[in-house]
Amino acid sequence: MIFNKDKKRKQSVVDYFSYLNSEVIPRDIDSEVTKAINNAYQTGLELIENNEWGTAFETMSEQLTEHFFILDRPGIELVRKVTDLCKLDSDWEFKLRRILSLGYKPGSWRLTDAEELAREFKYTYYKPSRRITEQLKPGNSAKVTLEFKSSNNEHPSGERMWIQIKEIKNDVFTGHLDNSPFYIHDLYAGDVIIFEHKHIIDHDLDITEPNLVDKYINRCFVTSKVLYENHKVHYLYREEPIEKDPERDYEDTGWRIMAGDESEEYMDNADNIHLVSLGAVLKRDDSFVDVLDAPIGSAFEKKENGKFELINEADAGYSS
Repeated sequence: MIFNKDKKRKQSVVDYFSYLNSEVIPRDIDSEVTKAINNAYQTGLELIENNEWGTAFETMSEQLTEHFFILDRPGIELVRKVTDLCKLDSDWEFKLRRILSLGYKPGSWRLTDAEELAREFKYTYYKPSRRITEQLKPGNSAKVTLEFKSSNNEHPSGERMWIQIKEIKNDVFTGHLDNSPFYIHDLYAGDVIIFEHKHIIDHDLDITEPNLVDKYINRCFVTSKVLYENHKVHYLYREEPIEKDPERDYEDTGWRIMAGDESEEYMDNADNIHLVSLGAVLKRDDSFVDVLDAPIGSAFEKKENGKFELINEADAGYSS
């Protein structure tokens, strides 16, 4: 009986190494990474011959994880078999998949309805229009969001993943995941995903279109009262923008946005002032959107009728 168990253990590691040799190990012998992987492979073969199966598996797997190799579904099935038979750490499954979340709830993933999010957060969430997604063909790639549930509160609620489109029929797309998720345990690169136009958040087409997210991506200064405390905007003015940072893909619009009742002491506290996109403010209150094309030097105050009126900045008791 013990002999049969040892035979199964050895065979599981042999099968693992055979899989690595045919599916994973690179052939570019000039690469330092390839040399390290091949050296570990040869060392592993010697260990197997010496009946040190567990050491052979761990020696090889350590090199794979160190050099960021990610195993597919068949590979992970072999890993589970080895760790089970050889009584090794089950965490090798997650290490060799580069899984970051051990709190994932199996089977909980689903596709995000991007159209619904784009309607709700029109200033900060862009989804390509149907005019664009209808131009996707088999061979193109589309990006979707896969929502999931996790018991770890530090993990995101979803992963954005690229899918290679294989078929489109009756407005339904079928494709393969382009890479493996970091958090979703039961999906692998190459898995089939079926999705619709409403799920697509990006594409590989050389096409762009006007949208509110891009229009209001540039920055403004806004107070905490508006940004975090749900106060409505009652006063805003536009001054000369701060110098553009060449390392950033946005610039300052010059707009300064307030609830209107901030004290001088409040405004002097830098913790109360935030540099964010105009869209981030508009998401909370877009009552002032119609005045944002006004030139530098303009100041507006909301009147009792709910409309913003152009004023002299000094009249409101503020200055830039």
